[in-house]
Amino acid sequence: MRSGRVWLVVGAAAGVAMALGHFPYLAGAARTLAATALSLVGSGGHAIIRAAAHHGASRRVILGATAVIAVLVTGVTAWLCVVAAKGTLRLRSLLALILLVLGAASFAYHPGGVAGGTLLLAVAAGGLALVLTGPLVAAPLAALAGLLAGAYLPALLLRGQIGQPVVEALHQAIYGQPGTSVALHALLLVIAVAPFLLALRVLVRR
Repeated sequence: MRSGRVWLVVGAAAGVAMALGHFPYLAGAARTLAATALSLVGSGGHAIIRAAAHHGASRRVILGATAVIAVLVTGVTAWLCVVAAKGTLRLRSLLALILLVLGAASFAYHPGGVAGGTLLLAVAAGGLALVLTGPLVAAPLAALAGLLAGAYLPALLLRGQIGQPVVEALHQAIYGQPGTSVALHALLLVIAVAPFLLALRVLVRR
């Protein structure tokens, strides 16, 4: 599992490097993905607000909840990528073991020559699963998480970018009128960072 963790770290570091401008196109794609997530949640939130208001629910409560969910979406996506990447590293050993058992079991049902070839194939497939899962599956997933973190969080720090519409929505929910404030922006930043910290914990935890 130690070698697998290396691929996770390498992938995440590569993603952050991309977001810092070494690969501008990919960094822009990550920012677009984050902005799209905000827009989707915002559109869904407006639809929910209209439906809930029609049934008498508090528009301000729903507006505030939508704002909070909006800043969580990208971080939760990054966290899920890391969880999935680490999960593939754990499953690869199980997959290799299952293939080895199936290959060995073939001796009970087939002649020695056929069973020997089956076992050889199973060992080869299991070995490939162990060797290639890290660079081909885990590392890209971790890279996507790093890319999202590196592209989304700095943009959130700049009030004129991704965070501004959400700050205004939360201000509307709390105070009942349009506006913005440094305190609300800081609060949303803390909320946005939380799932990335969870992703980091999953990344480094044994």
